[in-house]
Amino acid sequence: MKIFSIIGPTGVGKTSFALELAWKILQNKSYTGIDLISADSRQVYQGLEIISGADIPLEFKLNHDQNLIYPFYTNGQVNLHGVSIIAPDQEWSVTHFQDLAWEVIKLAKQKQRLVMVIGGTGLYHDQLLNIDPVLRVKPDNQVRQEAKFLELEALQIWAQKVNPVRYELLNHSDQNNPRRLIRVIEIGHKNLDKKTDNSFLKLEQIYIGLHQDLVLIEAKIKNRVLERFSNGAIQEVRRLQKKYANWSLPAFSALGTSELSQYLNGLFSKDECVALWTLHELQYAKRQLTWWKNRDVFWFEIGNHEWKLQAFTYILSIC
Repeated sequence: MKIFSIIGPTGVGKTSFALELAWKILQNKSYTGIDLISADSRQVYQGLEIISGADIPLEFKLNHDQNLIYPFYTNGQVNLHGVSIIAPDQEWSVTHFQDLAWEVIKLAKQKQRLVMVIGGTGLYHDQLLNIDPVLRVKPDNQVRQEAKFLELEALQIWAQKVNPVRYELLNHSDQNNPRRLIRVIEIGHKNLDKKTDNSFLKLEQIYIGLHQDLVLIEAKIKNRVLERFSNGAIQEVRRLQKKYANWSLPAFSALGTSELSQYLNGLFSKDECVALWTLHELQYAKRQLTWWKNRDVFWFEIGNHEWKLQAFTYILSIC
């Protein structure tokens, strides 16, 4: 079974490309449907749809399947998973992403559906088929509650006691990092299952990359930021500020959230907010390109007159 990862910098149009590709595949191949899985660590949160650019087509409706943990959006043949499904104060990690994706993949295999993973979080793409049992250890609320009241030295002693091997593998900096120590403790409390799920070793993950000149990407990003600023992003942040007191939640690290919050607090003008938000989005795009540098990716350069036809032709030939 082949799984396609559609990757590339923010603003390049990965979601719209994947949706168009899905229809091409359904018209030309015998799949019963397409499952798109978002690999974006911020689009997963509800209430940040505009800020994070969670592109849910208007005709897609929220749905549930008793075989899946999380709800998804669908138009009948194409399903969109991993977008706007949890509250901002809920936990989300690469392990949660794997839980979602693996269930979708297993069900898709049974129903002869094609799976495409789309989005900008490179770690999620890379870890999709990683069956290391350590990654399956979820955050332990009891451990984290106890750890809140402990000094660094007490955390170090606890980590050495429950997970001495992994503690010794930490460098000096990590041994003095409470978050890293808590993770070592959580892993130490679990009896890890070393068995391998061989079915996932039979999956083939193919990376399709979309690229564009950075000058053009910057222009796209600025236009997108201006659209989001004018089309509801401010209202999203106001609602979030009113509902959540803890602004250090991972959800609120979504690009644009901090900038808009400071704008609403009178620290930035509109132009300053847009400029800073655009800068941070562009810096993120550059980090994404660095992540995928020197990897086994089939790249297609947007701007080439026939790039989309070439991409569709190539993908149809191997799926």
